[in-house]
Amino acid sequence: MARKLGFVFAISGFLFVGLFLAGWGASETEAQSEFANPEMGYGFNVAGWDIELVQDLGFTWVKVFNTPSSRLPVKVMIRLNADASHMNDINDFRSQIRNAAQNSGEYIDAYEIGNEVNLDASYGWQTSPDADQYVELLCAAYEEIKAVDSDSIVISAGLAPTGRVTGNWEGHAGHNGLFQDDHEYMREMLDAIKVKNQTCFDAVGYHNYGFDKPYDTSPDCENGFCFRGVEKIYDIMVEKGYGDSQIWTTEFGWIVNPNEVGKPDCEQTLIDQGRGWQMVSLQEQSENIAGAFDYAARNWEWMGGLILFNLNFNTAGWYSRCEQMTFYSVEGRPSEEMLRNLPKAYEEVIPAPVPGVSPSGQSVGLATVGSPIIMTRTLMIENFGDAPFTYTVSADAGMSLIPTTSGNATAVVQGGEQIVVNLVVDSSAYAVGTYEGVVTVSVVPEDSDFPASYPLHLAVAEELKMIYLPAIR
Repeated sequence: MARKLGFVFAISGFLFVGLFLAGWGASETEAQSEFANPEMGYGFNVAGWDIELVQDLGFTWVKVFNTPSSRLPVKVMIRLNADASHMNDINDFRSQIRNAAQNSGEYIDAYEIGNEVNLDASYGWQTSPDADQYVELLCAAYEEIKAVDSDSIVISAGLAPTGRVTGNWEGHAGHNGLFQDDHEYMREMLDAIKVKNQTCFDAVGYHNYGFDKPYDTSPDCENGFCFRGVEKIYDIMVEKGYGDSQIWTTEFGWIVNPNEVGKPDCEQTLIDQGRGWQMVSLQEQSENIAGAFDYAARNWEWMGGLILFNLNFNTAGWYSRCEQMTFYSVEGRPSEEMLRNLPKAYEEVIPAPVPGVSPSGQSVGLATVGSPIIMTRTLMIENFGDAPFTYTVSADAGMSLIPTTSGNATAVVQGGEQIVVNLVVDSSAYAVGTYEGVVTVSVVPEDSDFPASYPLHLAVAEELKMIYLPAIR
């Protein structure tokens, strides 16, 4: 189905001093032209799938950790597991990946293969990260996904920003046996893919958290622990011949001090976990997130999307009071209102209906004059999209078989809604003979798969005789 596309640039009066100074007085066309990347995705890592809030904030992506069972009105990235344990049975790993793509691919737009695989804690507890091994998994996953879901985006695991690591573990530079320098891991990963001489990703994943630094801190910051540290990753991609590929930031954000959100008892917990030096104020979190989205859209043509960590872990209800992930959240905090009013530059997909009718095929009924039947065909009319459509079910009056309808013969179907219409034929109204009819389902707005026709057949006999064929041994 064709979808109309257009650019959106929403400007609000809500403004933090020092942000978005360029373009505020410009015309809409002039302001749009300042965005180097008008197709960048705006997304959230989500705990609860509060899609209404995501849309209200003007975001276009969610990153989830379980396969959805229906089409969402935003684009979906799913993180699939890929770690050292899967090296024990690559064929089983392939099967898991293919099943996920086959069963839910129509609801998924991007797959992230693994998570922070340059850390032993993520790649396999007390298992040394190995880029060569991970490439085996990544390439296998790419093959399986593309075989059944060719339009999706396959993204390598978002690497953890480990900083400059010293040491050499079994010939791997910048490796201490537990984790590897993200720069060195990226080089080894890209080299291993080149050896294979095959395509293994559509984009590279990275986690450029802001730590304690402002969003615009130079990428030459200490250890690369700053939002713009991802620029060094892109430099490596260029160095290795992958400059035409995208990077997706699949996690980034700033953690707030628990004192700022009414949980002073949690401050020491975060300090003990090594997060104390990273904590910022609510105001700083808000300004940095706003600046990060703006900076990326204006400067990084190679950035496929920024997926903020996180929207709503703080309201999910199943995390402990002092769980560190909840202090990255933005729901109910100043960052939420800031994101609602944030100028955005992206190619907007105007909400569209996606109509479907099941089952397909024809219905056949067989009856006798003395034993009439009620032949019923159930049509399930469903909207897989996110905008309403109107359907009409009509029978061809020129045919010999004309069913009646039980349910609304015409109605509006909202996004995600299902409506049942029954087609009913009472054979007692028909004499001996054969009858044929056609029912048509049409939709507005028009769709390439509609109108759809459904044949009906009815045969009425004086009596039915059973004929038994001889058994052949």
